[in-house]
Amino acid sequence: MIYYLTSSARNLAEAWLLLMRYSRIVDESVRLKLVRQHEGVVVNFSFIGFPRHRARQFVEFWIGLFVKAAREAAGRHIRPIRVACEHGRSGDLREFVRFFGCPVTFGAPLIQLVFSNETLDLPLLTADPQLLQILRSYCDEAANVRGTTADTIRAAVEYEVQRLLPHGQVKAETVANELALSVRTMARKLSEEGTTFAETVRQLRHHLALKYLSQPGYSLAQIACLLGYESPTSFHHAFKRWTGRSPSTVKRHLFMG
Repeated sequence: MIYYLTSSARNLAEAWLLLMRYSRIVDESVRLKLVRQHEGVVVNFSFIGFPRHRARQFVEFWIGLFVKAAREAAGRHIRPIRVACEHGRSGDLREFVRFFGCPVTFGAPLIQLVFSNETLDLPLLTADPQLLQILRSYCDEAANVRGTTADTIRAAVEYEVQRLLPHGQVKAETVANELALSVRTMARKLSEEGTTFAETVRQLRHHLALKYLSQPGYSLAQIACLLGYESPTSFHHAFKRWTGRSPSTVKRHLFMG
C-alpha cells in the first residue's frame, strides 16, 4: 500500500513527504525527515530500536532502495549531491560512487542523502490523484489503528540533539525552537514521558560515545568534538562518570575483545 501511495504522488517532494508520514505503518524502526537547506534538500534517516553502527547492510539497503525507487518513479537517473553513512567502511568504494553517482562518506555523524532543490519538483510517471486520495484514507486509518501517527517527544529531541551536538549548540532553547515548542512545553512533554532534557542529552551522549568508540576510524579528540565537548579532557571526565572507566580503556577492550 505504501508503494502505490507514494507512486501516485504528483512529484518527488509529495512522494517523500507521504513516505515520511506513513512509512512507520510497515516498519517502525525507520524515521525519515526532509530538511530544506541552501545547498538543497537533506533527507535524514534515523533507525530506532537497535544500534545503528551494527546495521550496516540495513542502512545501505534503505538508502539504495530510496534512490532506486525515486529513479524508477521519475523515469530519471537521479543523482544525489552527497551521501553520508554513520557506519565505517574500508576498502574500495567505487561501486558505491558508481551507483549513487556522487561522493559517498562513511563514518559520518548522521545518515543523509542530499538532493538538489530541482529534484523535488520532478514529476512522477505514475502520478494518479484519484488513487492517491483513496489510499491516503486507508493509510490514515492504518496509522491510527497501529498508533504510529505521532512520535514521542523524546525521539524528536534526540534527533535534534544528535544533529546539533557536533556544532556545540545543544541548549534547551535551541532544540525547543527547532521543534517549534517553548522550552516549558518541551520540558512538560518530556516529563510526561518520564525524562528531562538534561537526562535525554546525557543518555544520548553515552550511547553515541560507545558507538564511536567501537569504530576504529575515530580518535578520542574526534569523538569529543562529535559529542559537543570543548576538549577530550571534558569528554574523559563525563565518560568516567557514566561508566566508571576511561574512554581509552573501553576502546582498548572493544578491539581486544
